[in-house]
Amino acid sequence: MSYCVNCGVELEQGCGECPLCETPVINPREFYNKPEKPAYPEIIKIPKATHKRFTVFVISMVLLIPNIVLAVLDIAFWSSGISAYIFGGTVLVWTWFLFPMLWKKPLPLILLQIDAIALLAYLYLFKLKSNESGWFEGLAVPMVIACWAIAAIFIFWSRKPIRKSYTGIAATVAVIVMSYVIEICVDMFVFGRLQLGVSFAVTACCIPIIIFFIVLAKSRKLNAWVSRKFFM
Repeated sequence: MSYCVNCGVELEQGCGECPLCETPVINPREFYNKPEKPAYPEIIKIPKATHKRFTVFVISMVLLIPNIVLAVLDIAFWSSGISAYIFGGTVLVWTWFLFPMLWKKPLPLILLQIDAIALLAYLYLFKLKSNESGWFEGLAVPMVIACWAIAAIFIFWSRKPIRKSYTGIAATVAVIVMSYVIEICVDMFVFGRLQLGVSFAVTACCIPIIIFFIVLAKSRKLNAWVSRKFFM
């Protein structure tokens, strides 16, 4: 009879490791037969691509079932057309978040164009259902195109081998420019003249952030401390 050298528990004959503390058992007087690898593994490893497609399928079914129910209720009882807005929003969400998961190697610029087209199509649905005219061409289209251009420039910039701090500066500047573009479009459409105010507040909040990123890029000690402290 043998005992574990670590915890002292009594071991069975031919035991390869302690059942209590999992300490390996080395006994030259006993022969230990290592169990053969089973023909079928206990844990089935699913490839990442297959797992993503399965996830997209499950979420798509979860999103589709409520839309079918709402469409039936709308046609049978409500007759308000609200199911069209819900279905369009579901398609927009699916395009933005689930469609990229089907790509083996996502291309951000192409996906960005698809997202912008999907957003414009959803807003055009509101134009068809609404009585007011002019807001789609005068407000929605310029805002979506401007935001798409800013996001495309930022994606192109982030592809370059640069420091993360410079990427943070570019992202902050993109937020500032986008705030000005959105406010200019809204002011010109609603008031017919510029009344900049919110974008100034956004700029005032972003300037300290830009200064921090500049100091972070110039100071190697601070950069190393932040990388070590926050695992960046």
